[in-house]
Amino acid sequence: MVDCKETKLRYRADQLFFSPIILADSAETVGYVCVQEGNDADMVKSAKKQAKKFLKAADKAGAPYEAFAFKDLTEATEDEMGKIPSPGSGKPTLTMPRDFNLMFQTNVGAMSDASSVAYLRPETAQGIFINFKNAMGTSRSKIPFGVAQIGKAFRNEITPRNFIFRSREFEQMEIEYFIPPGDVWKDFHKQWLANSKDYLLSVGLREELMEWDVHEDDSLAHYALACTDVTFRFPFGTQELMGIAARGNFDLTAHGEGSGKSENCHVHVHFCVCVW
Repeated sequence: MVDCKETKLRYRADQLFFSPIILADSAETVGYVCVQEGNDADMVKSAKKQAKKFLKAADKAGAPYEAFAFKDLTEATEDEMGKIPSPGSGKPTLTMPRDFNLMFQTNVGAMSDASSVAYLRPETAQGIFINFKNAMGTSRSKIPFGVAQIGKAFRNEITPRNFIFRSREFEQMEIEYFIPPGDVWKDFHKQWLANSKDYLLSVGLREELMEWDVHEDDSLAHYALACTDVTFRFPFGTQELMGIAARGNFDLTAHGEGSGKSENCHVHVHFCVCVW
């Protein structure tokens, strides 16, 4: 997160986007703009307004400049942060980005000390993994099989907004689909992608408003073998609608090591629909 030292406003760094103002005739970077996350048209409109004001103050009013190349503040260097204006003050008064806890902390039990600290769950998936053996045994299921659930999740959002997409309490729906270990996950992953697209189209979503964001190796979560996010173009911007990830055996292995009990770690594909 970042703070504005003048207005005392606080922002998530990954929800603020900056771009240099580069003059078209000389390729000179004369300043920066910074806008909040939104749809492309609104972000460009806000950036143009800032650029116009900046160029006028710099006696370069009307000078043509290159198209904006937005990056979120987590990618800004220390030197750039000293030049990027705050959305609140219009001046470079933002602190350097720093980590914050997305989980809500609470205490369980009669005493409020270090031993009673607990956290509200930021996702619902782990309940499925903890109960993997129980679910498999009581349902008499054999691999491959899936477990679906709907439940509450909680995240410590700094700036709740965009209706239900940036809320601190929300419903999350997901399926964990367990399959045999080995390279078979690739075929299952492709099938989930195809089935998911067919389902979304069948319930009336327009294909031209959807995009399929395939995560490259350098952007994959540490546990993932592959991941594709289905995004949808809402009036307030493009947001993730569904994530389809091959999570490997990371979760079952971690729970097995933590509990000291084997979870019979099969590879599984994670299919998640998030409503924020």
